[in-house]
Amino acid sequence: MLKRVAKALNATLFGHLIARVGSFVLVPLFLSRWSASLYGEYMALFAAVSYLSGLDIGMQLAAVNRLTKAYSRKDLDEYRLVQHSALAFYLCVAAGATLLAISLAILLPIPRWIGLRLTTPSIATSVIIVLAMYVLWSLPSRLITSTYQTMGNLARSQWVTNTQQVLGVVVTVVALLLGGGMLSIAFTQVALLCAPLMLVLWDVHRHAPELFPGITGAKFSVLKELFHPSLLFALLVVANMVAFQGSVLLVSATLGGVAVAVFSVSRTLINVVREALYSFGVALWPDLARLKAGGELEKLRGVHRLMVFGTCVVAIALGTCVWFEGSLIITIWTRGRLVPDVTLLRLLVVFTVLQTPWVASSAVSTATNHHRIYATAYFVSTIIGVALAALLIGRLGMSAVPLGLTIGEALCCYHFVIRATCRLIHEPYAPFAVRLWSGLCVLGALVMTAGWLVHHMIPGPVLVRWVAMGLITLVVSAAGAWLLWLSRQDRVLVVPNLRPLFGMLNAKV
Repeated sequence: MLKRVAKALNATLFGHLIARVGSFVLVPLFLSRWSASLYGEYMALFAAVSYLSGLDIGMQLAAVNRLTKAYSRKDLDEYRLVQHSALAFYLCVAAGATLLAISLAILLPIPRWIGLRLTTPSIATSVIIVLAMYVLWSLPSRLITSTYQTMGNLARSQWVTNTQQVLGVVVTVVALLLGGGMLSIAFTQVALLCAPLMLVLWDVHRHAPELFPGITGAKFSVLKELFHPSLLFALLVVANMVAFQGSVLLVSATLGGVAVAVFSVSRTLINVVREALYSFGVALWPDLARLKAGGELEKLRGVHRLMVFGTCVVAIALGTCVWFEGSLIITIWTRGRLVPDVTLLRLLVVFTVLQTPWVASSAVSTATNHHRIYATAYFVSTIIGVALAALLIGRLGMSAVPLGLTIGEALCCYHFVIRATCRLIHEPYAPFAVRLWSGLCVLGALVMTAGWLVHHMIPGPVLVRWVAMGLITLVVSAAGAWLLWLSRQDRVLVVPNLRPLFGMLNAKV
């Protein structure tokens, strides 16, 4: 299990790295080959079409969780029923929405509504149609690619996506260097969607023919069973849109464009921490579903404790680094063009660290399609948080956003989400909650003290201080967690699995 999780985590983190490096490379290349206005119009077209991805309504996550459970039980009949039903749903959605998108793109003056000036209506219409095909047919493609994940090999599914991302960057670079325009760039996206899909289908047919995708066994009754958890996943998507897009619109409407730039850059820096942390939960999804399906609750409780405590260790360490060094990182990153808001940045750190325990705990319910309380609590907390931010932003400025969201989550998520997970896995909630939150406070104080000492005792060079800050805070955080959080039972679970891991690392060195 540890090897599977390590491979999945490595693949997921590498995917985030590809996305960041790709943006770093492509944006200046686009601007060197196209005008800024033309590039902006392409981004506007892509943004408009991207809303079609909402037609997923969370079906993929619901189906993949159910498929993982069926595979772990070796129930191939159940597997085929769910797979064929979900794939039939996606094919119908993709085909119907493609015809609708083509009709609307031809009949409606969408380019004028978006405000395009440089792109001709004919080119814009063609780009909309091609990008719509890419977004819509990605839905069944992702379900097919997730076949590896349902077999417990999340890493392979992620590497297929990673490969597609790398090829996308390379082909886009070549197309731009050859003078390609909007339409050629859009066509490359569709081509890169087809190539990996064909490879996955060939590989599954060769090595696991019993899992080869189809639609002949589709049943509407199975689809109805999937709709309930899928709609709850859709609720999570809406909550994320309200939290992320709604907060940006709120800052823009009340404080202006410069504030939006500062807020976006600060949140992007924090999101690097969030993506690293949430990758742990995603990497564990197949095994969480397998343990729950097999009734191995004792192991599941141990994995849950270690997952929550481990992500908190990393969150506190990285959060401390951003607390003391984040403003300087933003100044160097933007070359002094943006003045960081230290209060905003530190409130975002607090928001992220306090969010980490319940989000990590929710991975169990998410992986097993028991996420009703999680989805409802998160959605309500987001509405409360954004509403509070709207009320306070006139007095507190941008700081009102993380403050409002933190209050909303404190009211709706900290207690209810973790308690729901504990009930699901039969973990005594009260002792776990007391140990978690008391340990988080003590550990946070210890690591913050260590970070303060490093910040003031190592004036420079900057890179040396950053490396020292990261290593020392992580060591202090891990050592404190070992003493404060891990019971003898947890340590017995951890130590035997660390020995082969260190052996693998030594062998590689």
